[in-house]
Amino acid sequence: MKNIYFLIVLLLFTTNINAQIFKEKYINDATKIANEWLDNVINKDFGIAYSNYSKEVKANSDSTYWLQAIDQLMNEFGPFKKREIINKEFKSNIENLGDGFYVLIEYKSNYENINFCNEYILLGQNDKLKWKILRYDFSYESEQLDPDEGSSN
Repeated sequence: MKNIYFLIVLLLFTTNINAQIFKEKYINDATKIANEWLDNVINKDFGIAYSNYSKEVKANSDSTYWLQAIDQLMNEFGPFKKREIINKEFKSNIENLGDGFYVLIEYKSNYENINFCNEYILLGQNDKLKWKILRYDFSYESEQLDPDEGSSN
């Protein structure tokens, strides 16, 4: 009987370790894709960046509009200075997307015209086990957008 308990504990322990190993692999693989995507954006290779969106995103967006919008955004941000990852998280379920393999990455980025910028990328694994961009978002603070600056009040 002790052997059975030992085998069950060993099996659960091994399964837990394997799950953790795969989770880390998924995060690392997705991070590589996200970093390449961001490199394409800052190097103005917008067509390549757009091609790494998921087919669902492409089906619900206009590529010409996206190319113009991201170009305008990068012009507003100014030249890229540096970026660091501040959070990486694996998720097996995302609201409105359902079950799957997802990785959310948050970056702290610096651009010439932006004092503090956080960029967020959500990636999902498609049916061919390739990581694709599901969403890119950002938040920032800028002195240029400070409503009190230049105010006579």
